[in-house]
Amino acid sequence: MRFFRPLLGLALAWLTVVIFLEARAEMKNEPSDGGKIVLYFGGVVLAGGAAAVLLVTAVLPVVGDAVGGVFFSPNEKMEKSPHADALVAIARGEYEAAVQEYLKAFGNDPHDTMALSEIVRLECEHLDNPAAAADILEQALEREWTPEDAAFLTSRLVDVYWKHQRKAREARALLMQIIEAMPGTKHSANAQHKLQEIERQLAMED
Repeated sequence: MRFFRPLLGLALAWLTVVIFLEARAEMKNEPSDGGKIVLYFGGVVLAGGAAAVLLVTAVLPVVGDAVGGVFFSPNEKMEKSPHADALVAIARGEYEAAVQEYLKAFGNDPHDTMALSEIVRLECEHLDNPAAAADILEQALEREWTPEDAAFLTSRLVDVYWKHQRKAREARALLMQIIEAMPGTKHSANAQHKLQEIERQLAMED
């Protein structure tokens, strides 16, 4: 900014001289010469230089700060996902450690149904321990849940009973609970679909 004012003042002074010379020539009916054109050009260059200095030193930094503030604020802390440590353990193939991390997340947030669902998946698919998965869900369902969360967890328990333990009777009973408790909902429709699948597979096995 310290160069802007001198440049602007010099440009204005230059243009003033040019205008004065042009006005005097008009009064004397003198034709314009090439020297005046050079003076005009020099004044325009000085004015452009002053504008460029103003743009670089004053305007661009303000615009840059405004744009940067939209995307990043150094005073704002990035929140860590409650499942981050569990996901890291899964990426390393450390499934038991991942289960412990999900249990920790569930302990911090008793409404974290996704943590419970992931524990069940790991126990069944990677640790070959569906009994532990069933126990976790059975204990969880003893608590109070919203109807949607209860239906979700019950459906996961149905998957454990049927797909991993082949407990058709228990799976059927849970599906009927969902159908009766939430008629006309997507949970009821999904439960009816699963019930039909179980009946169809049992019929094929007989």
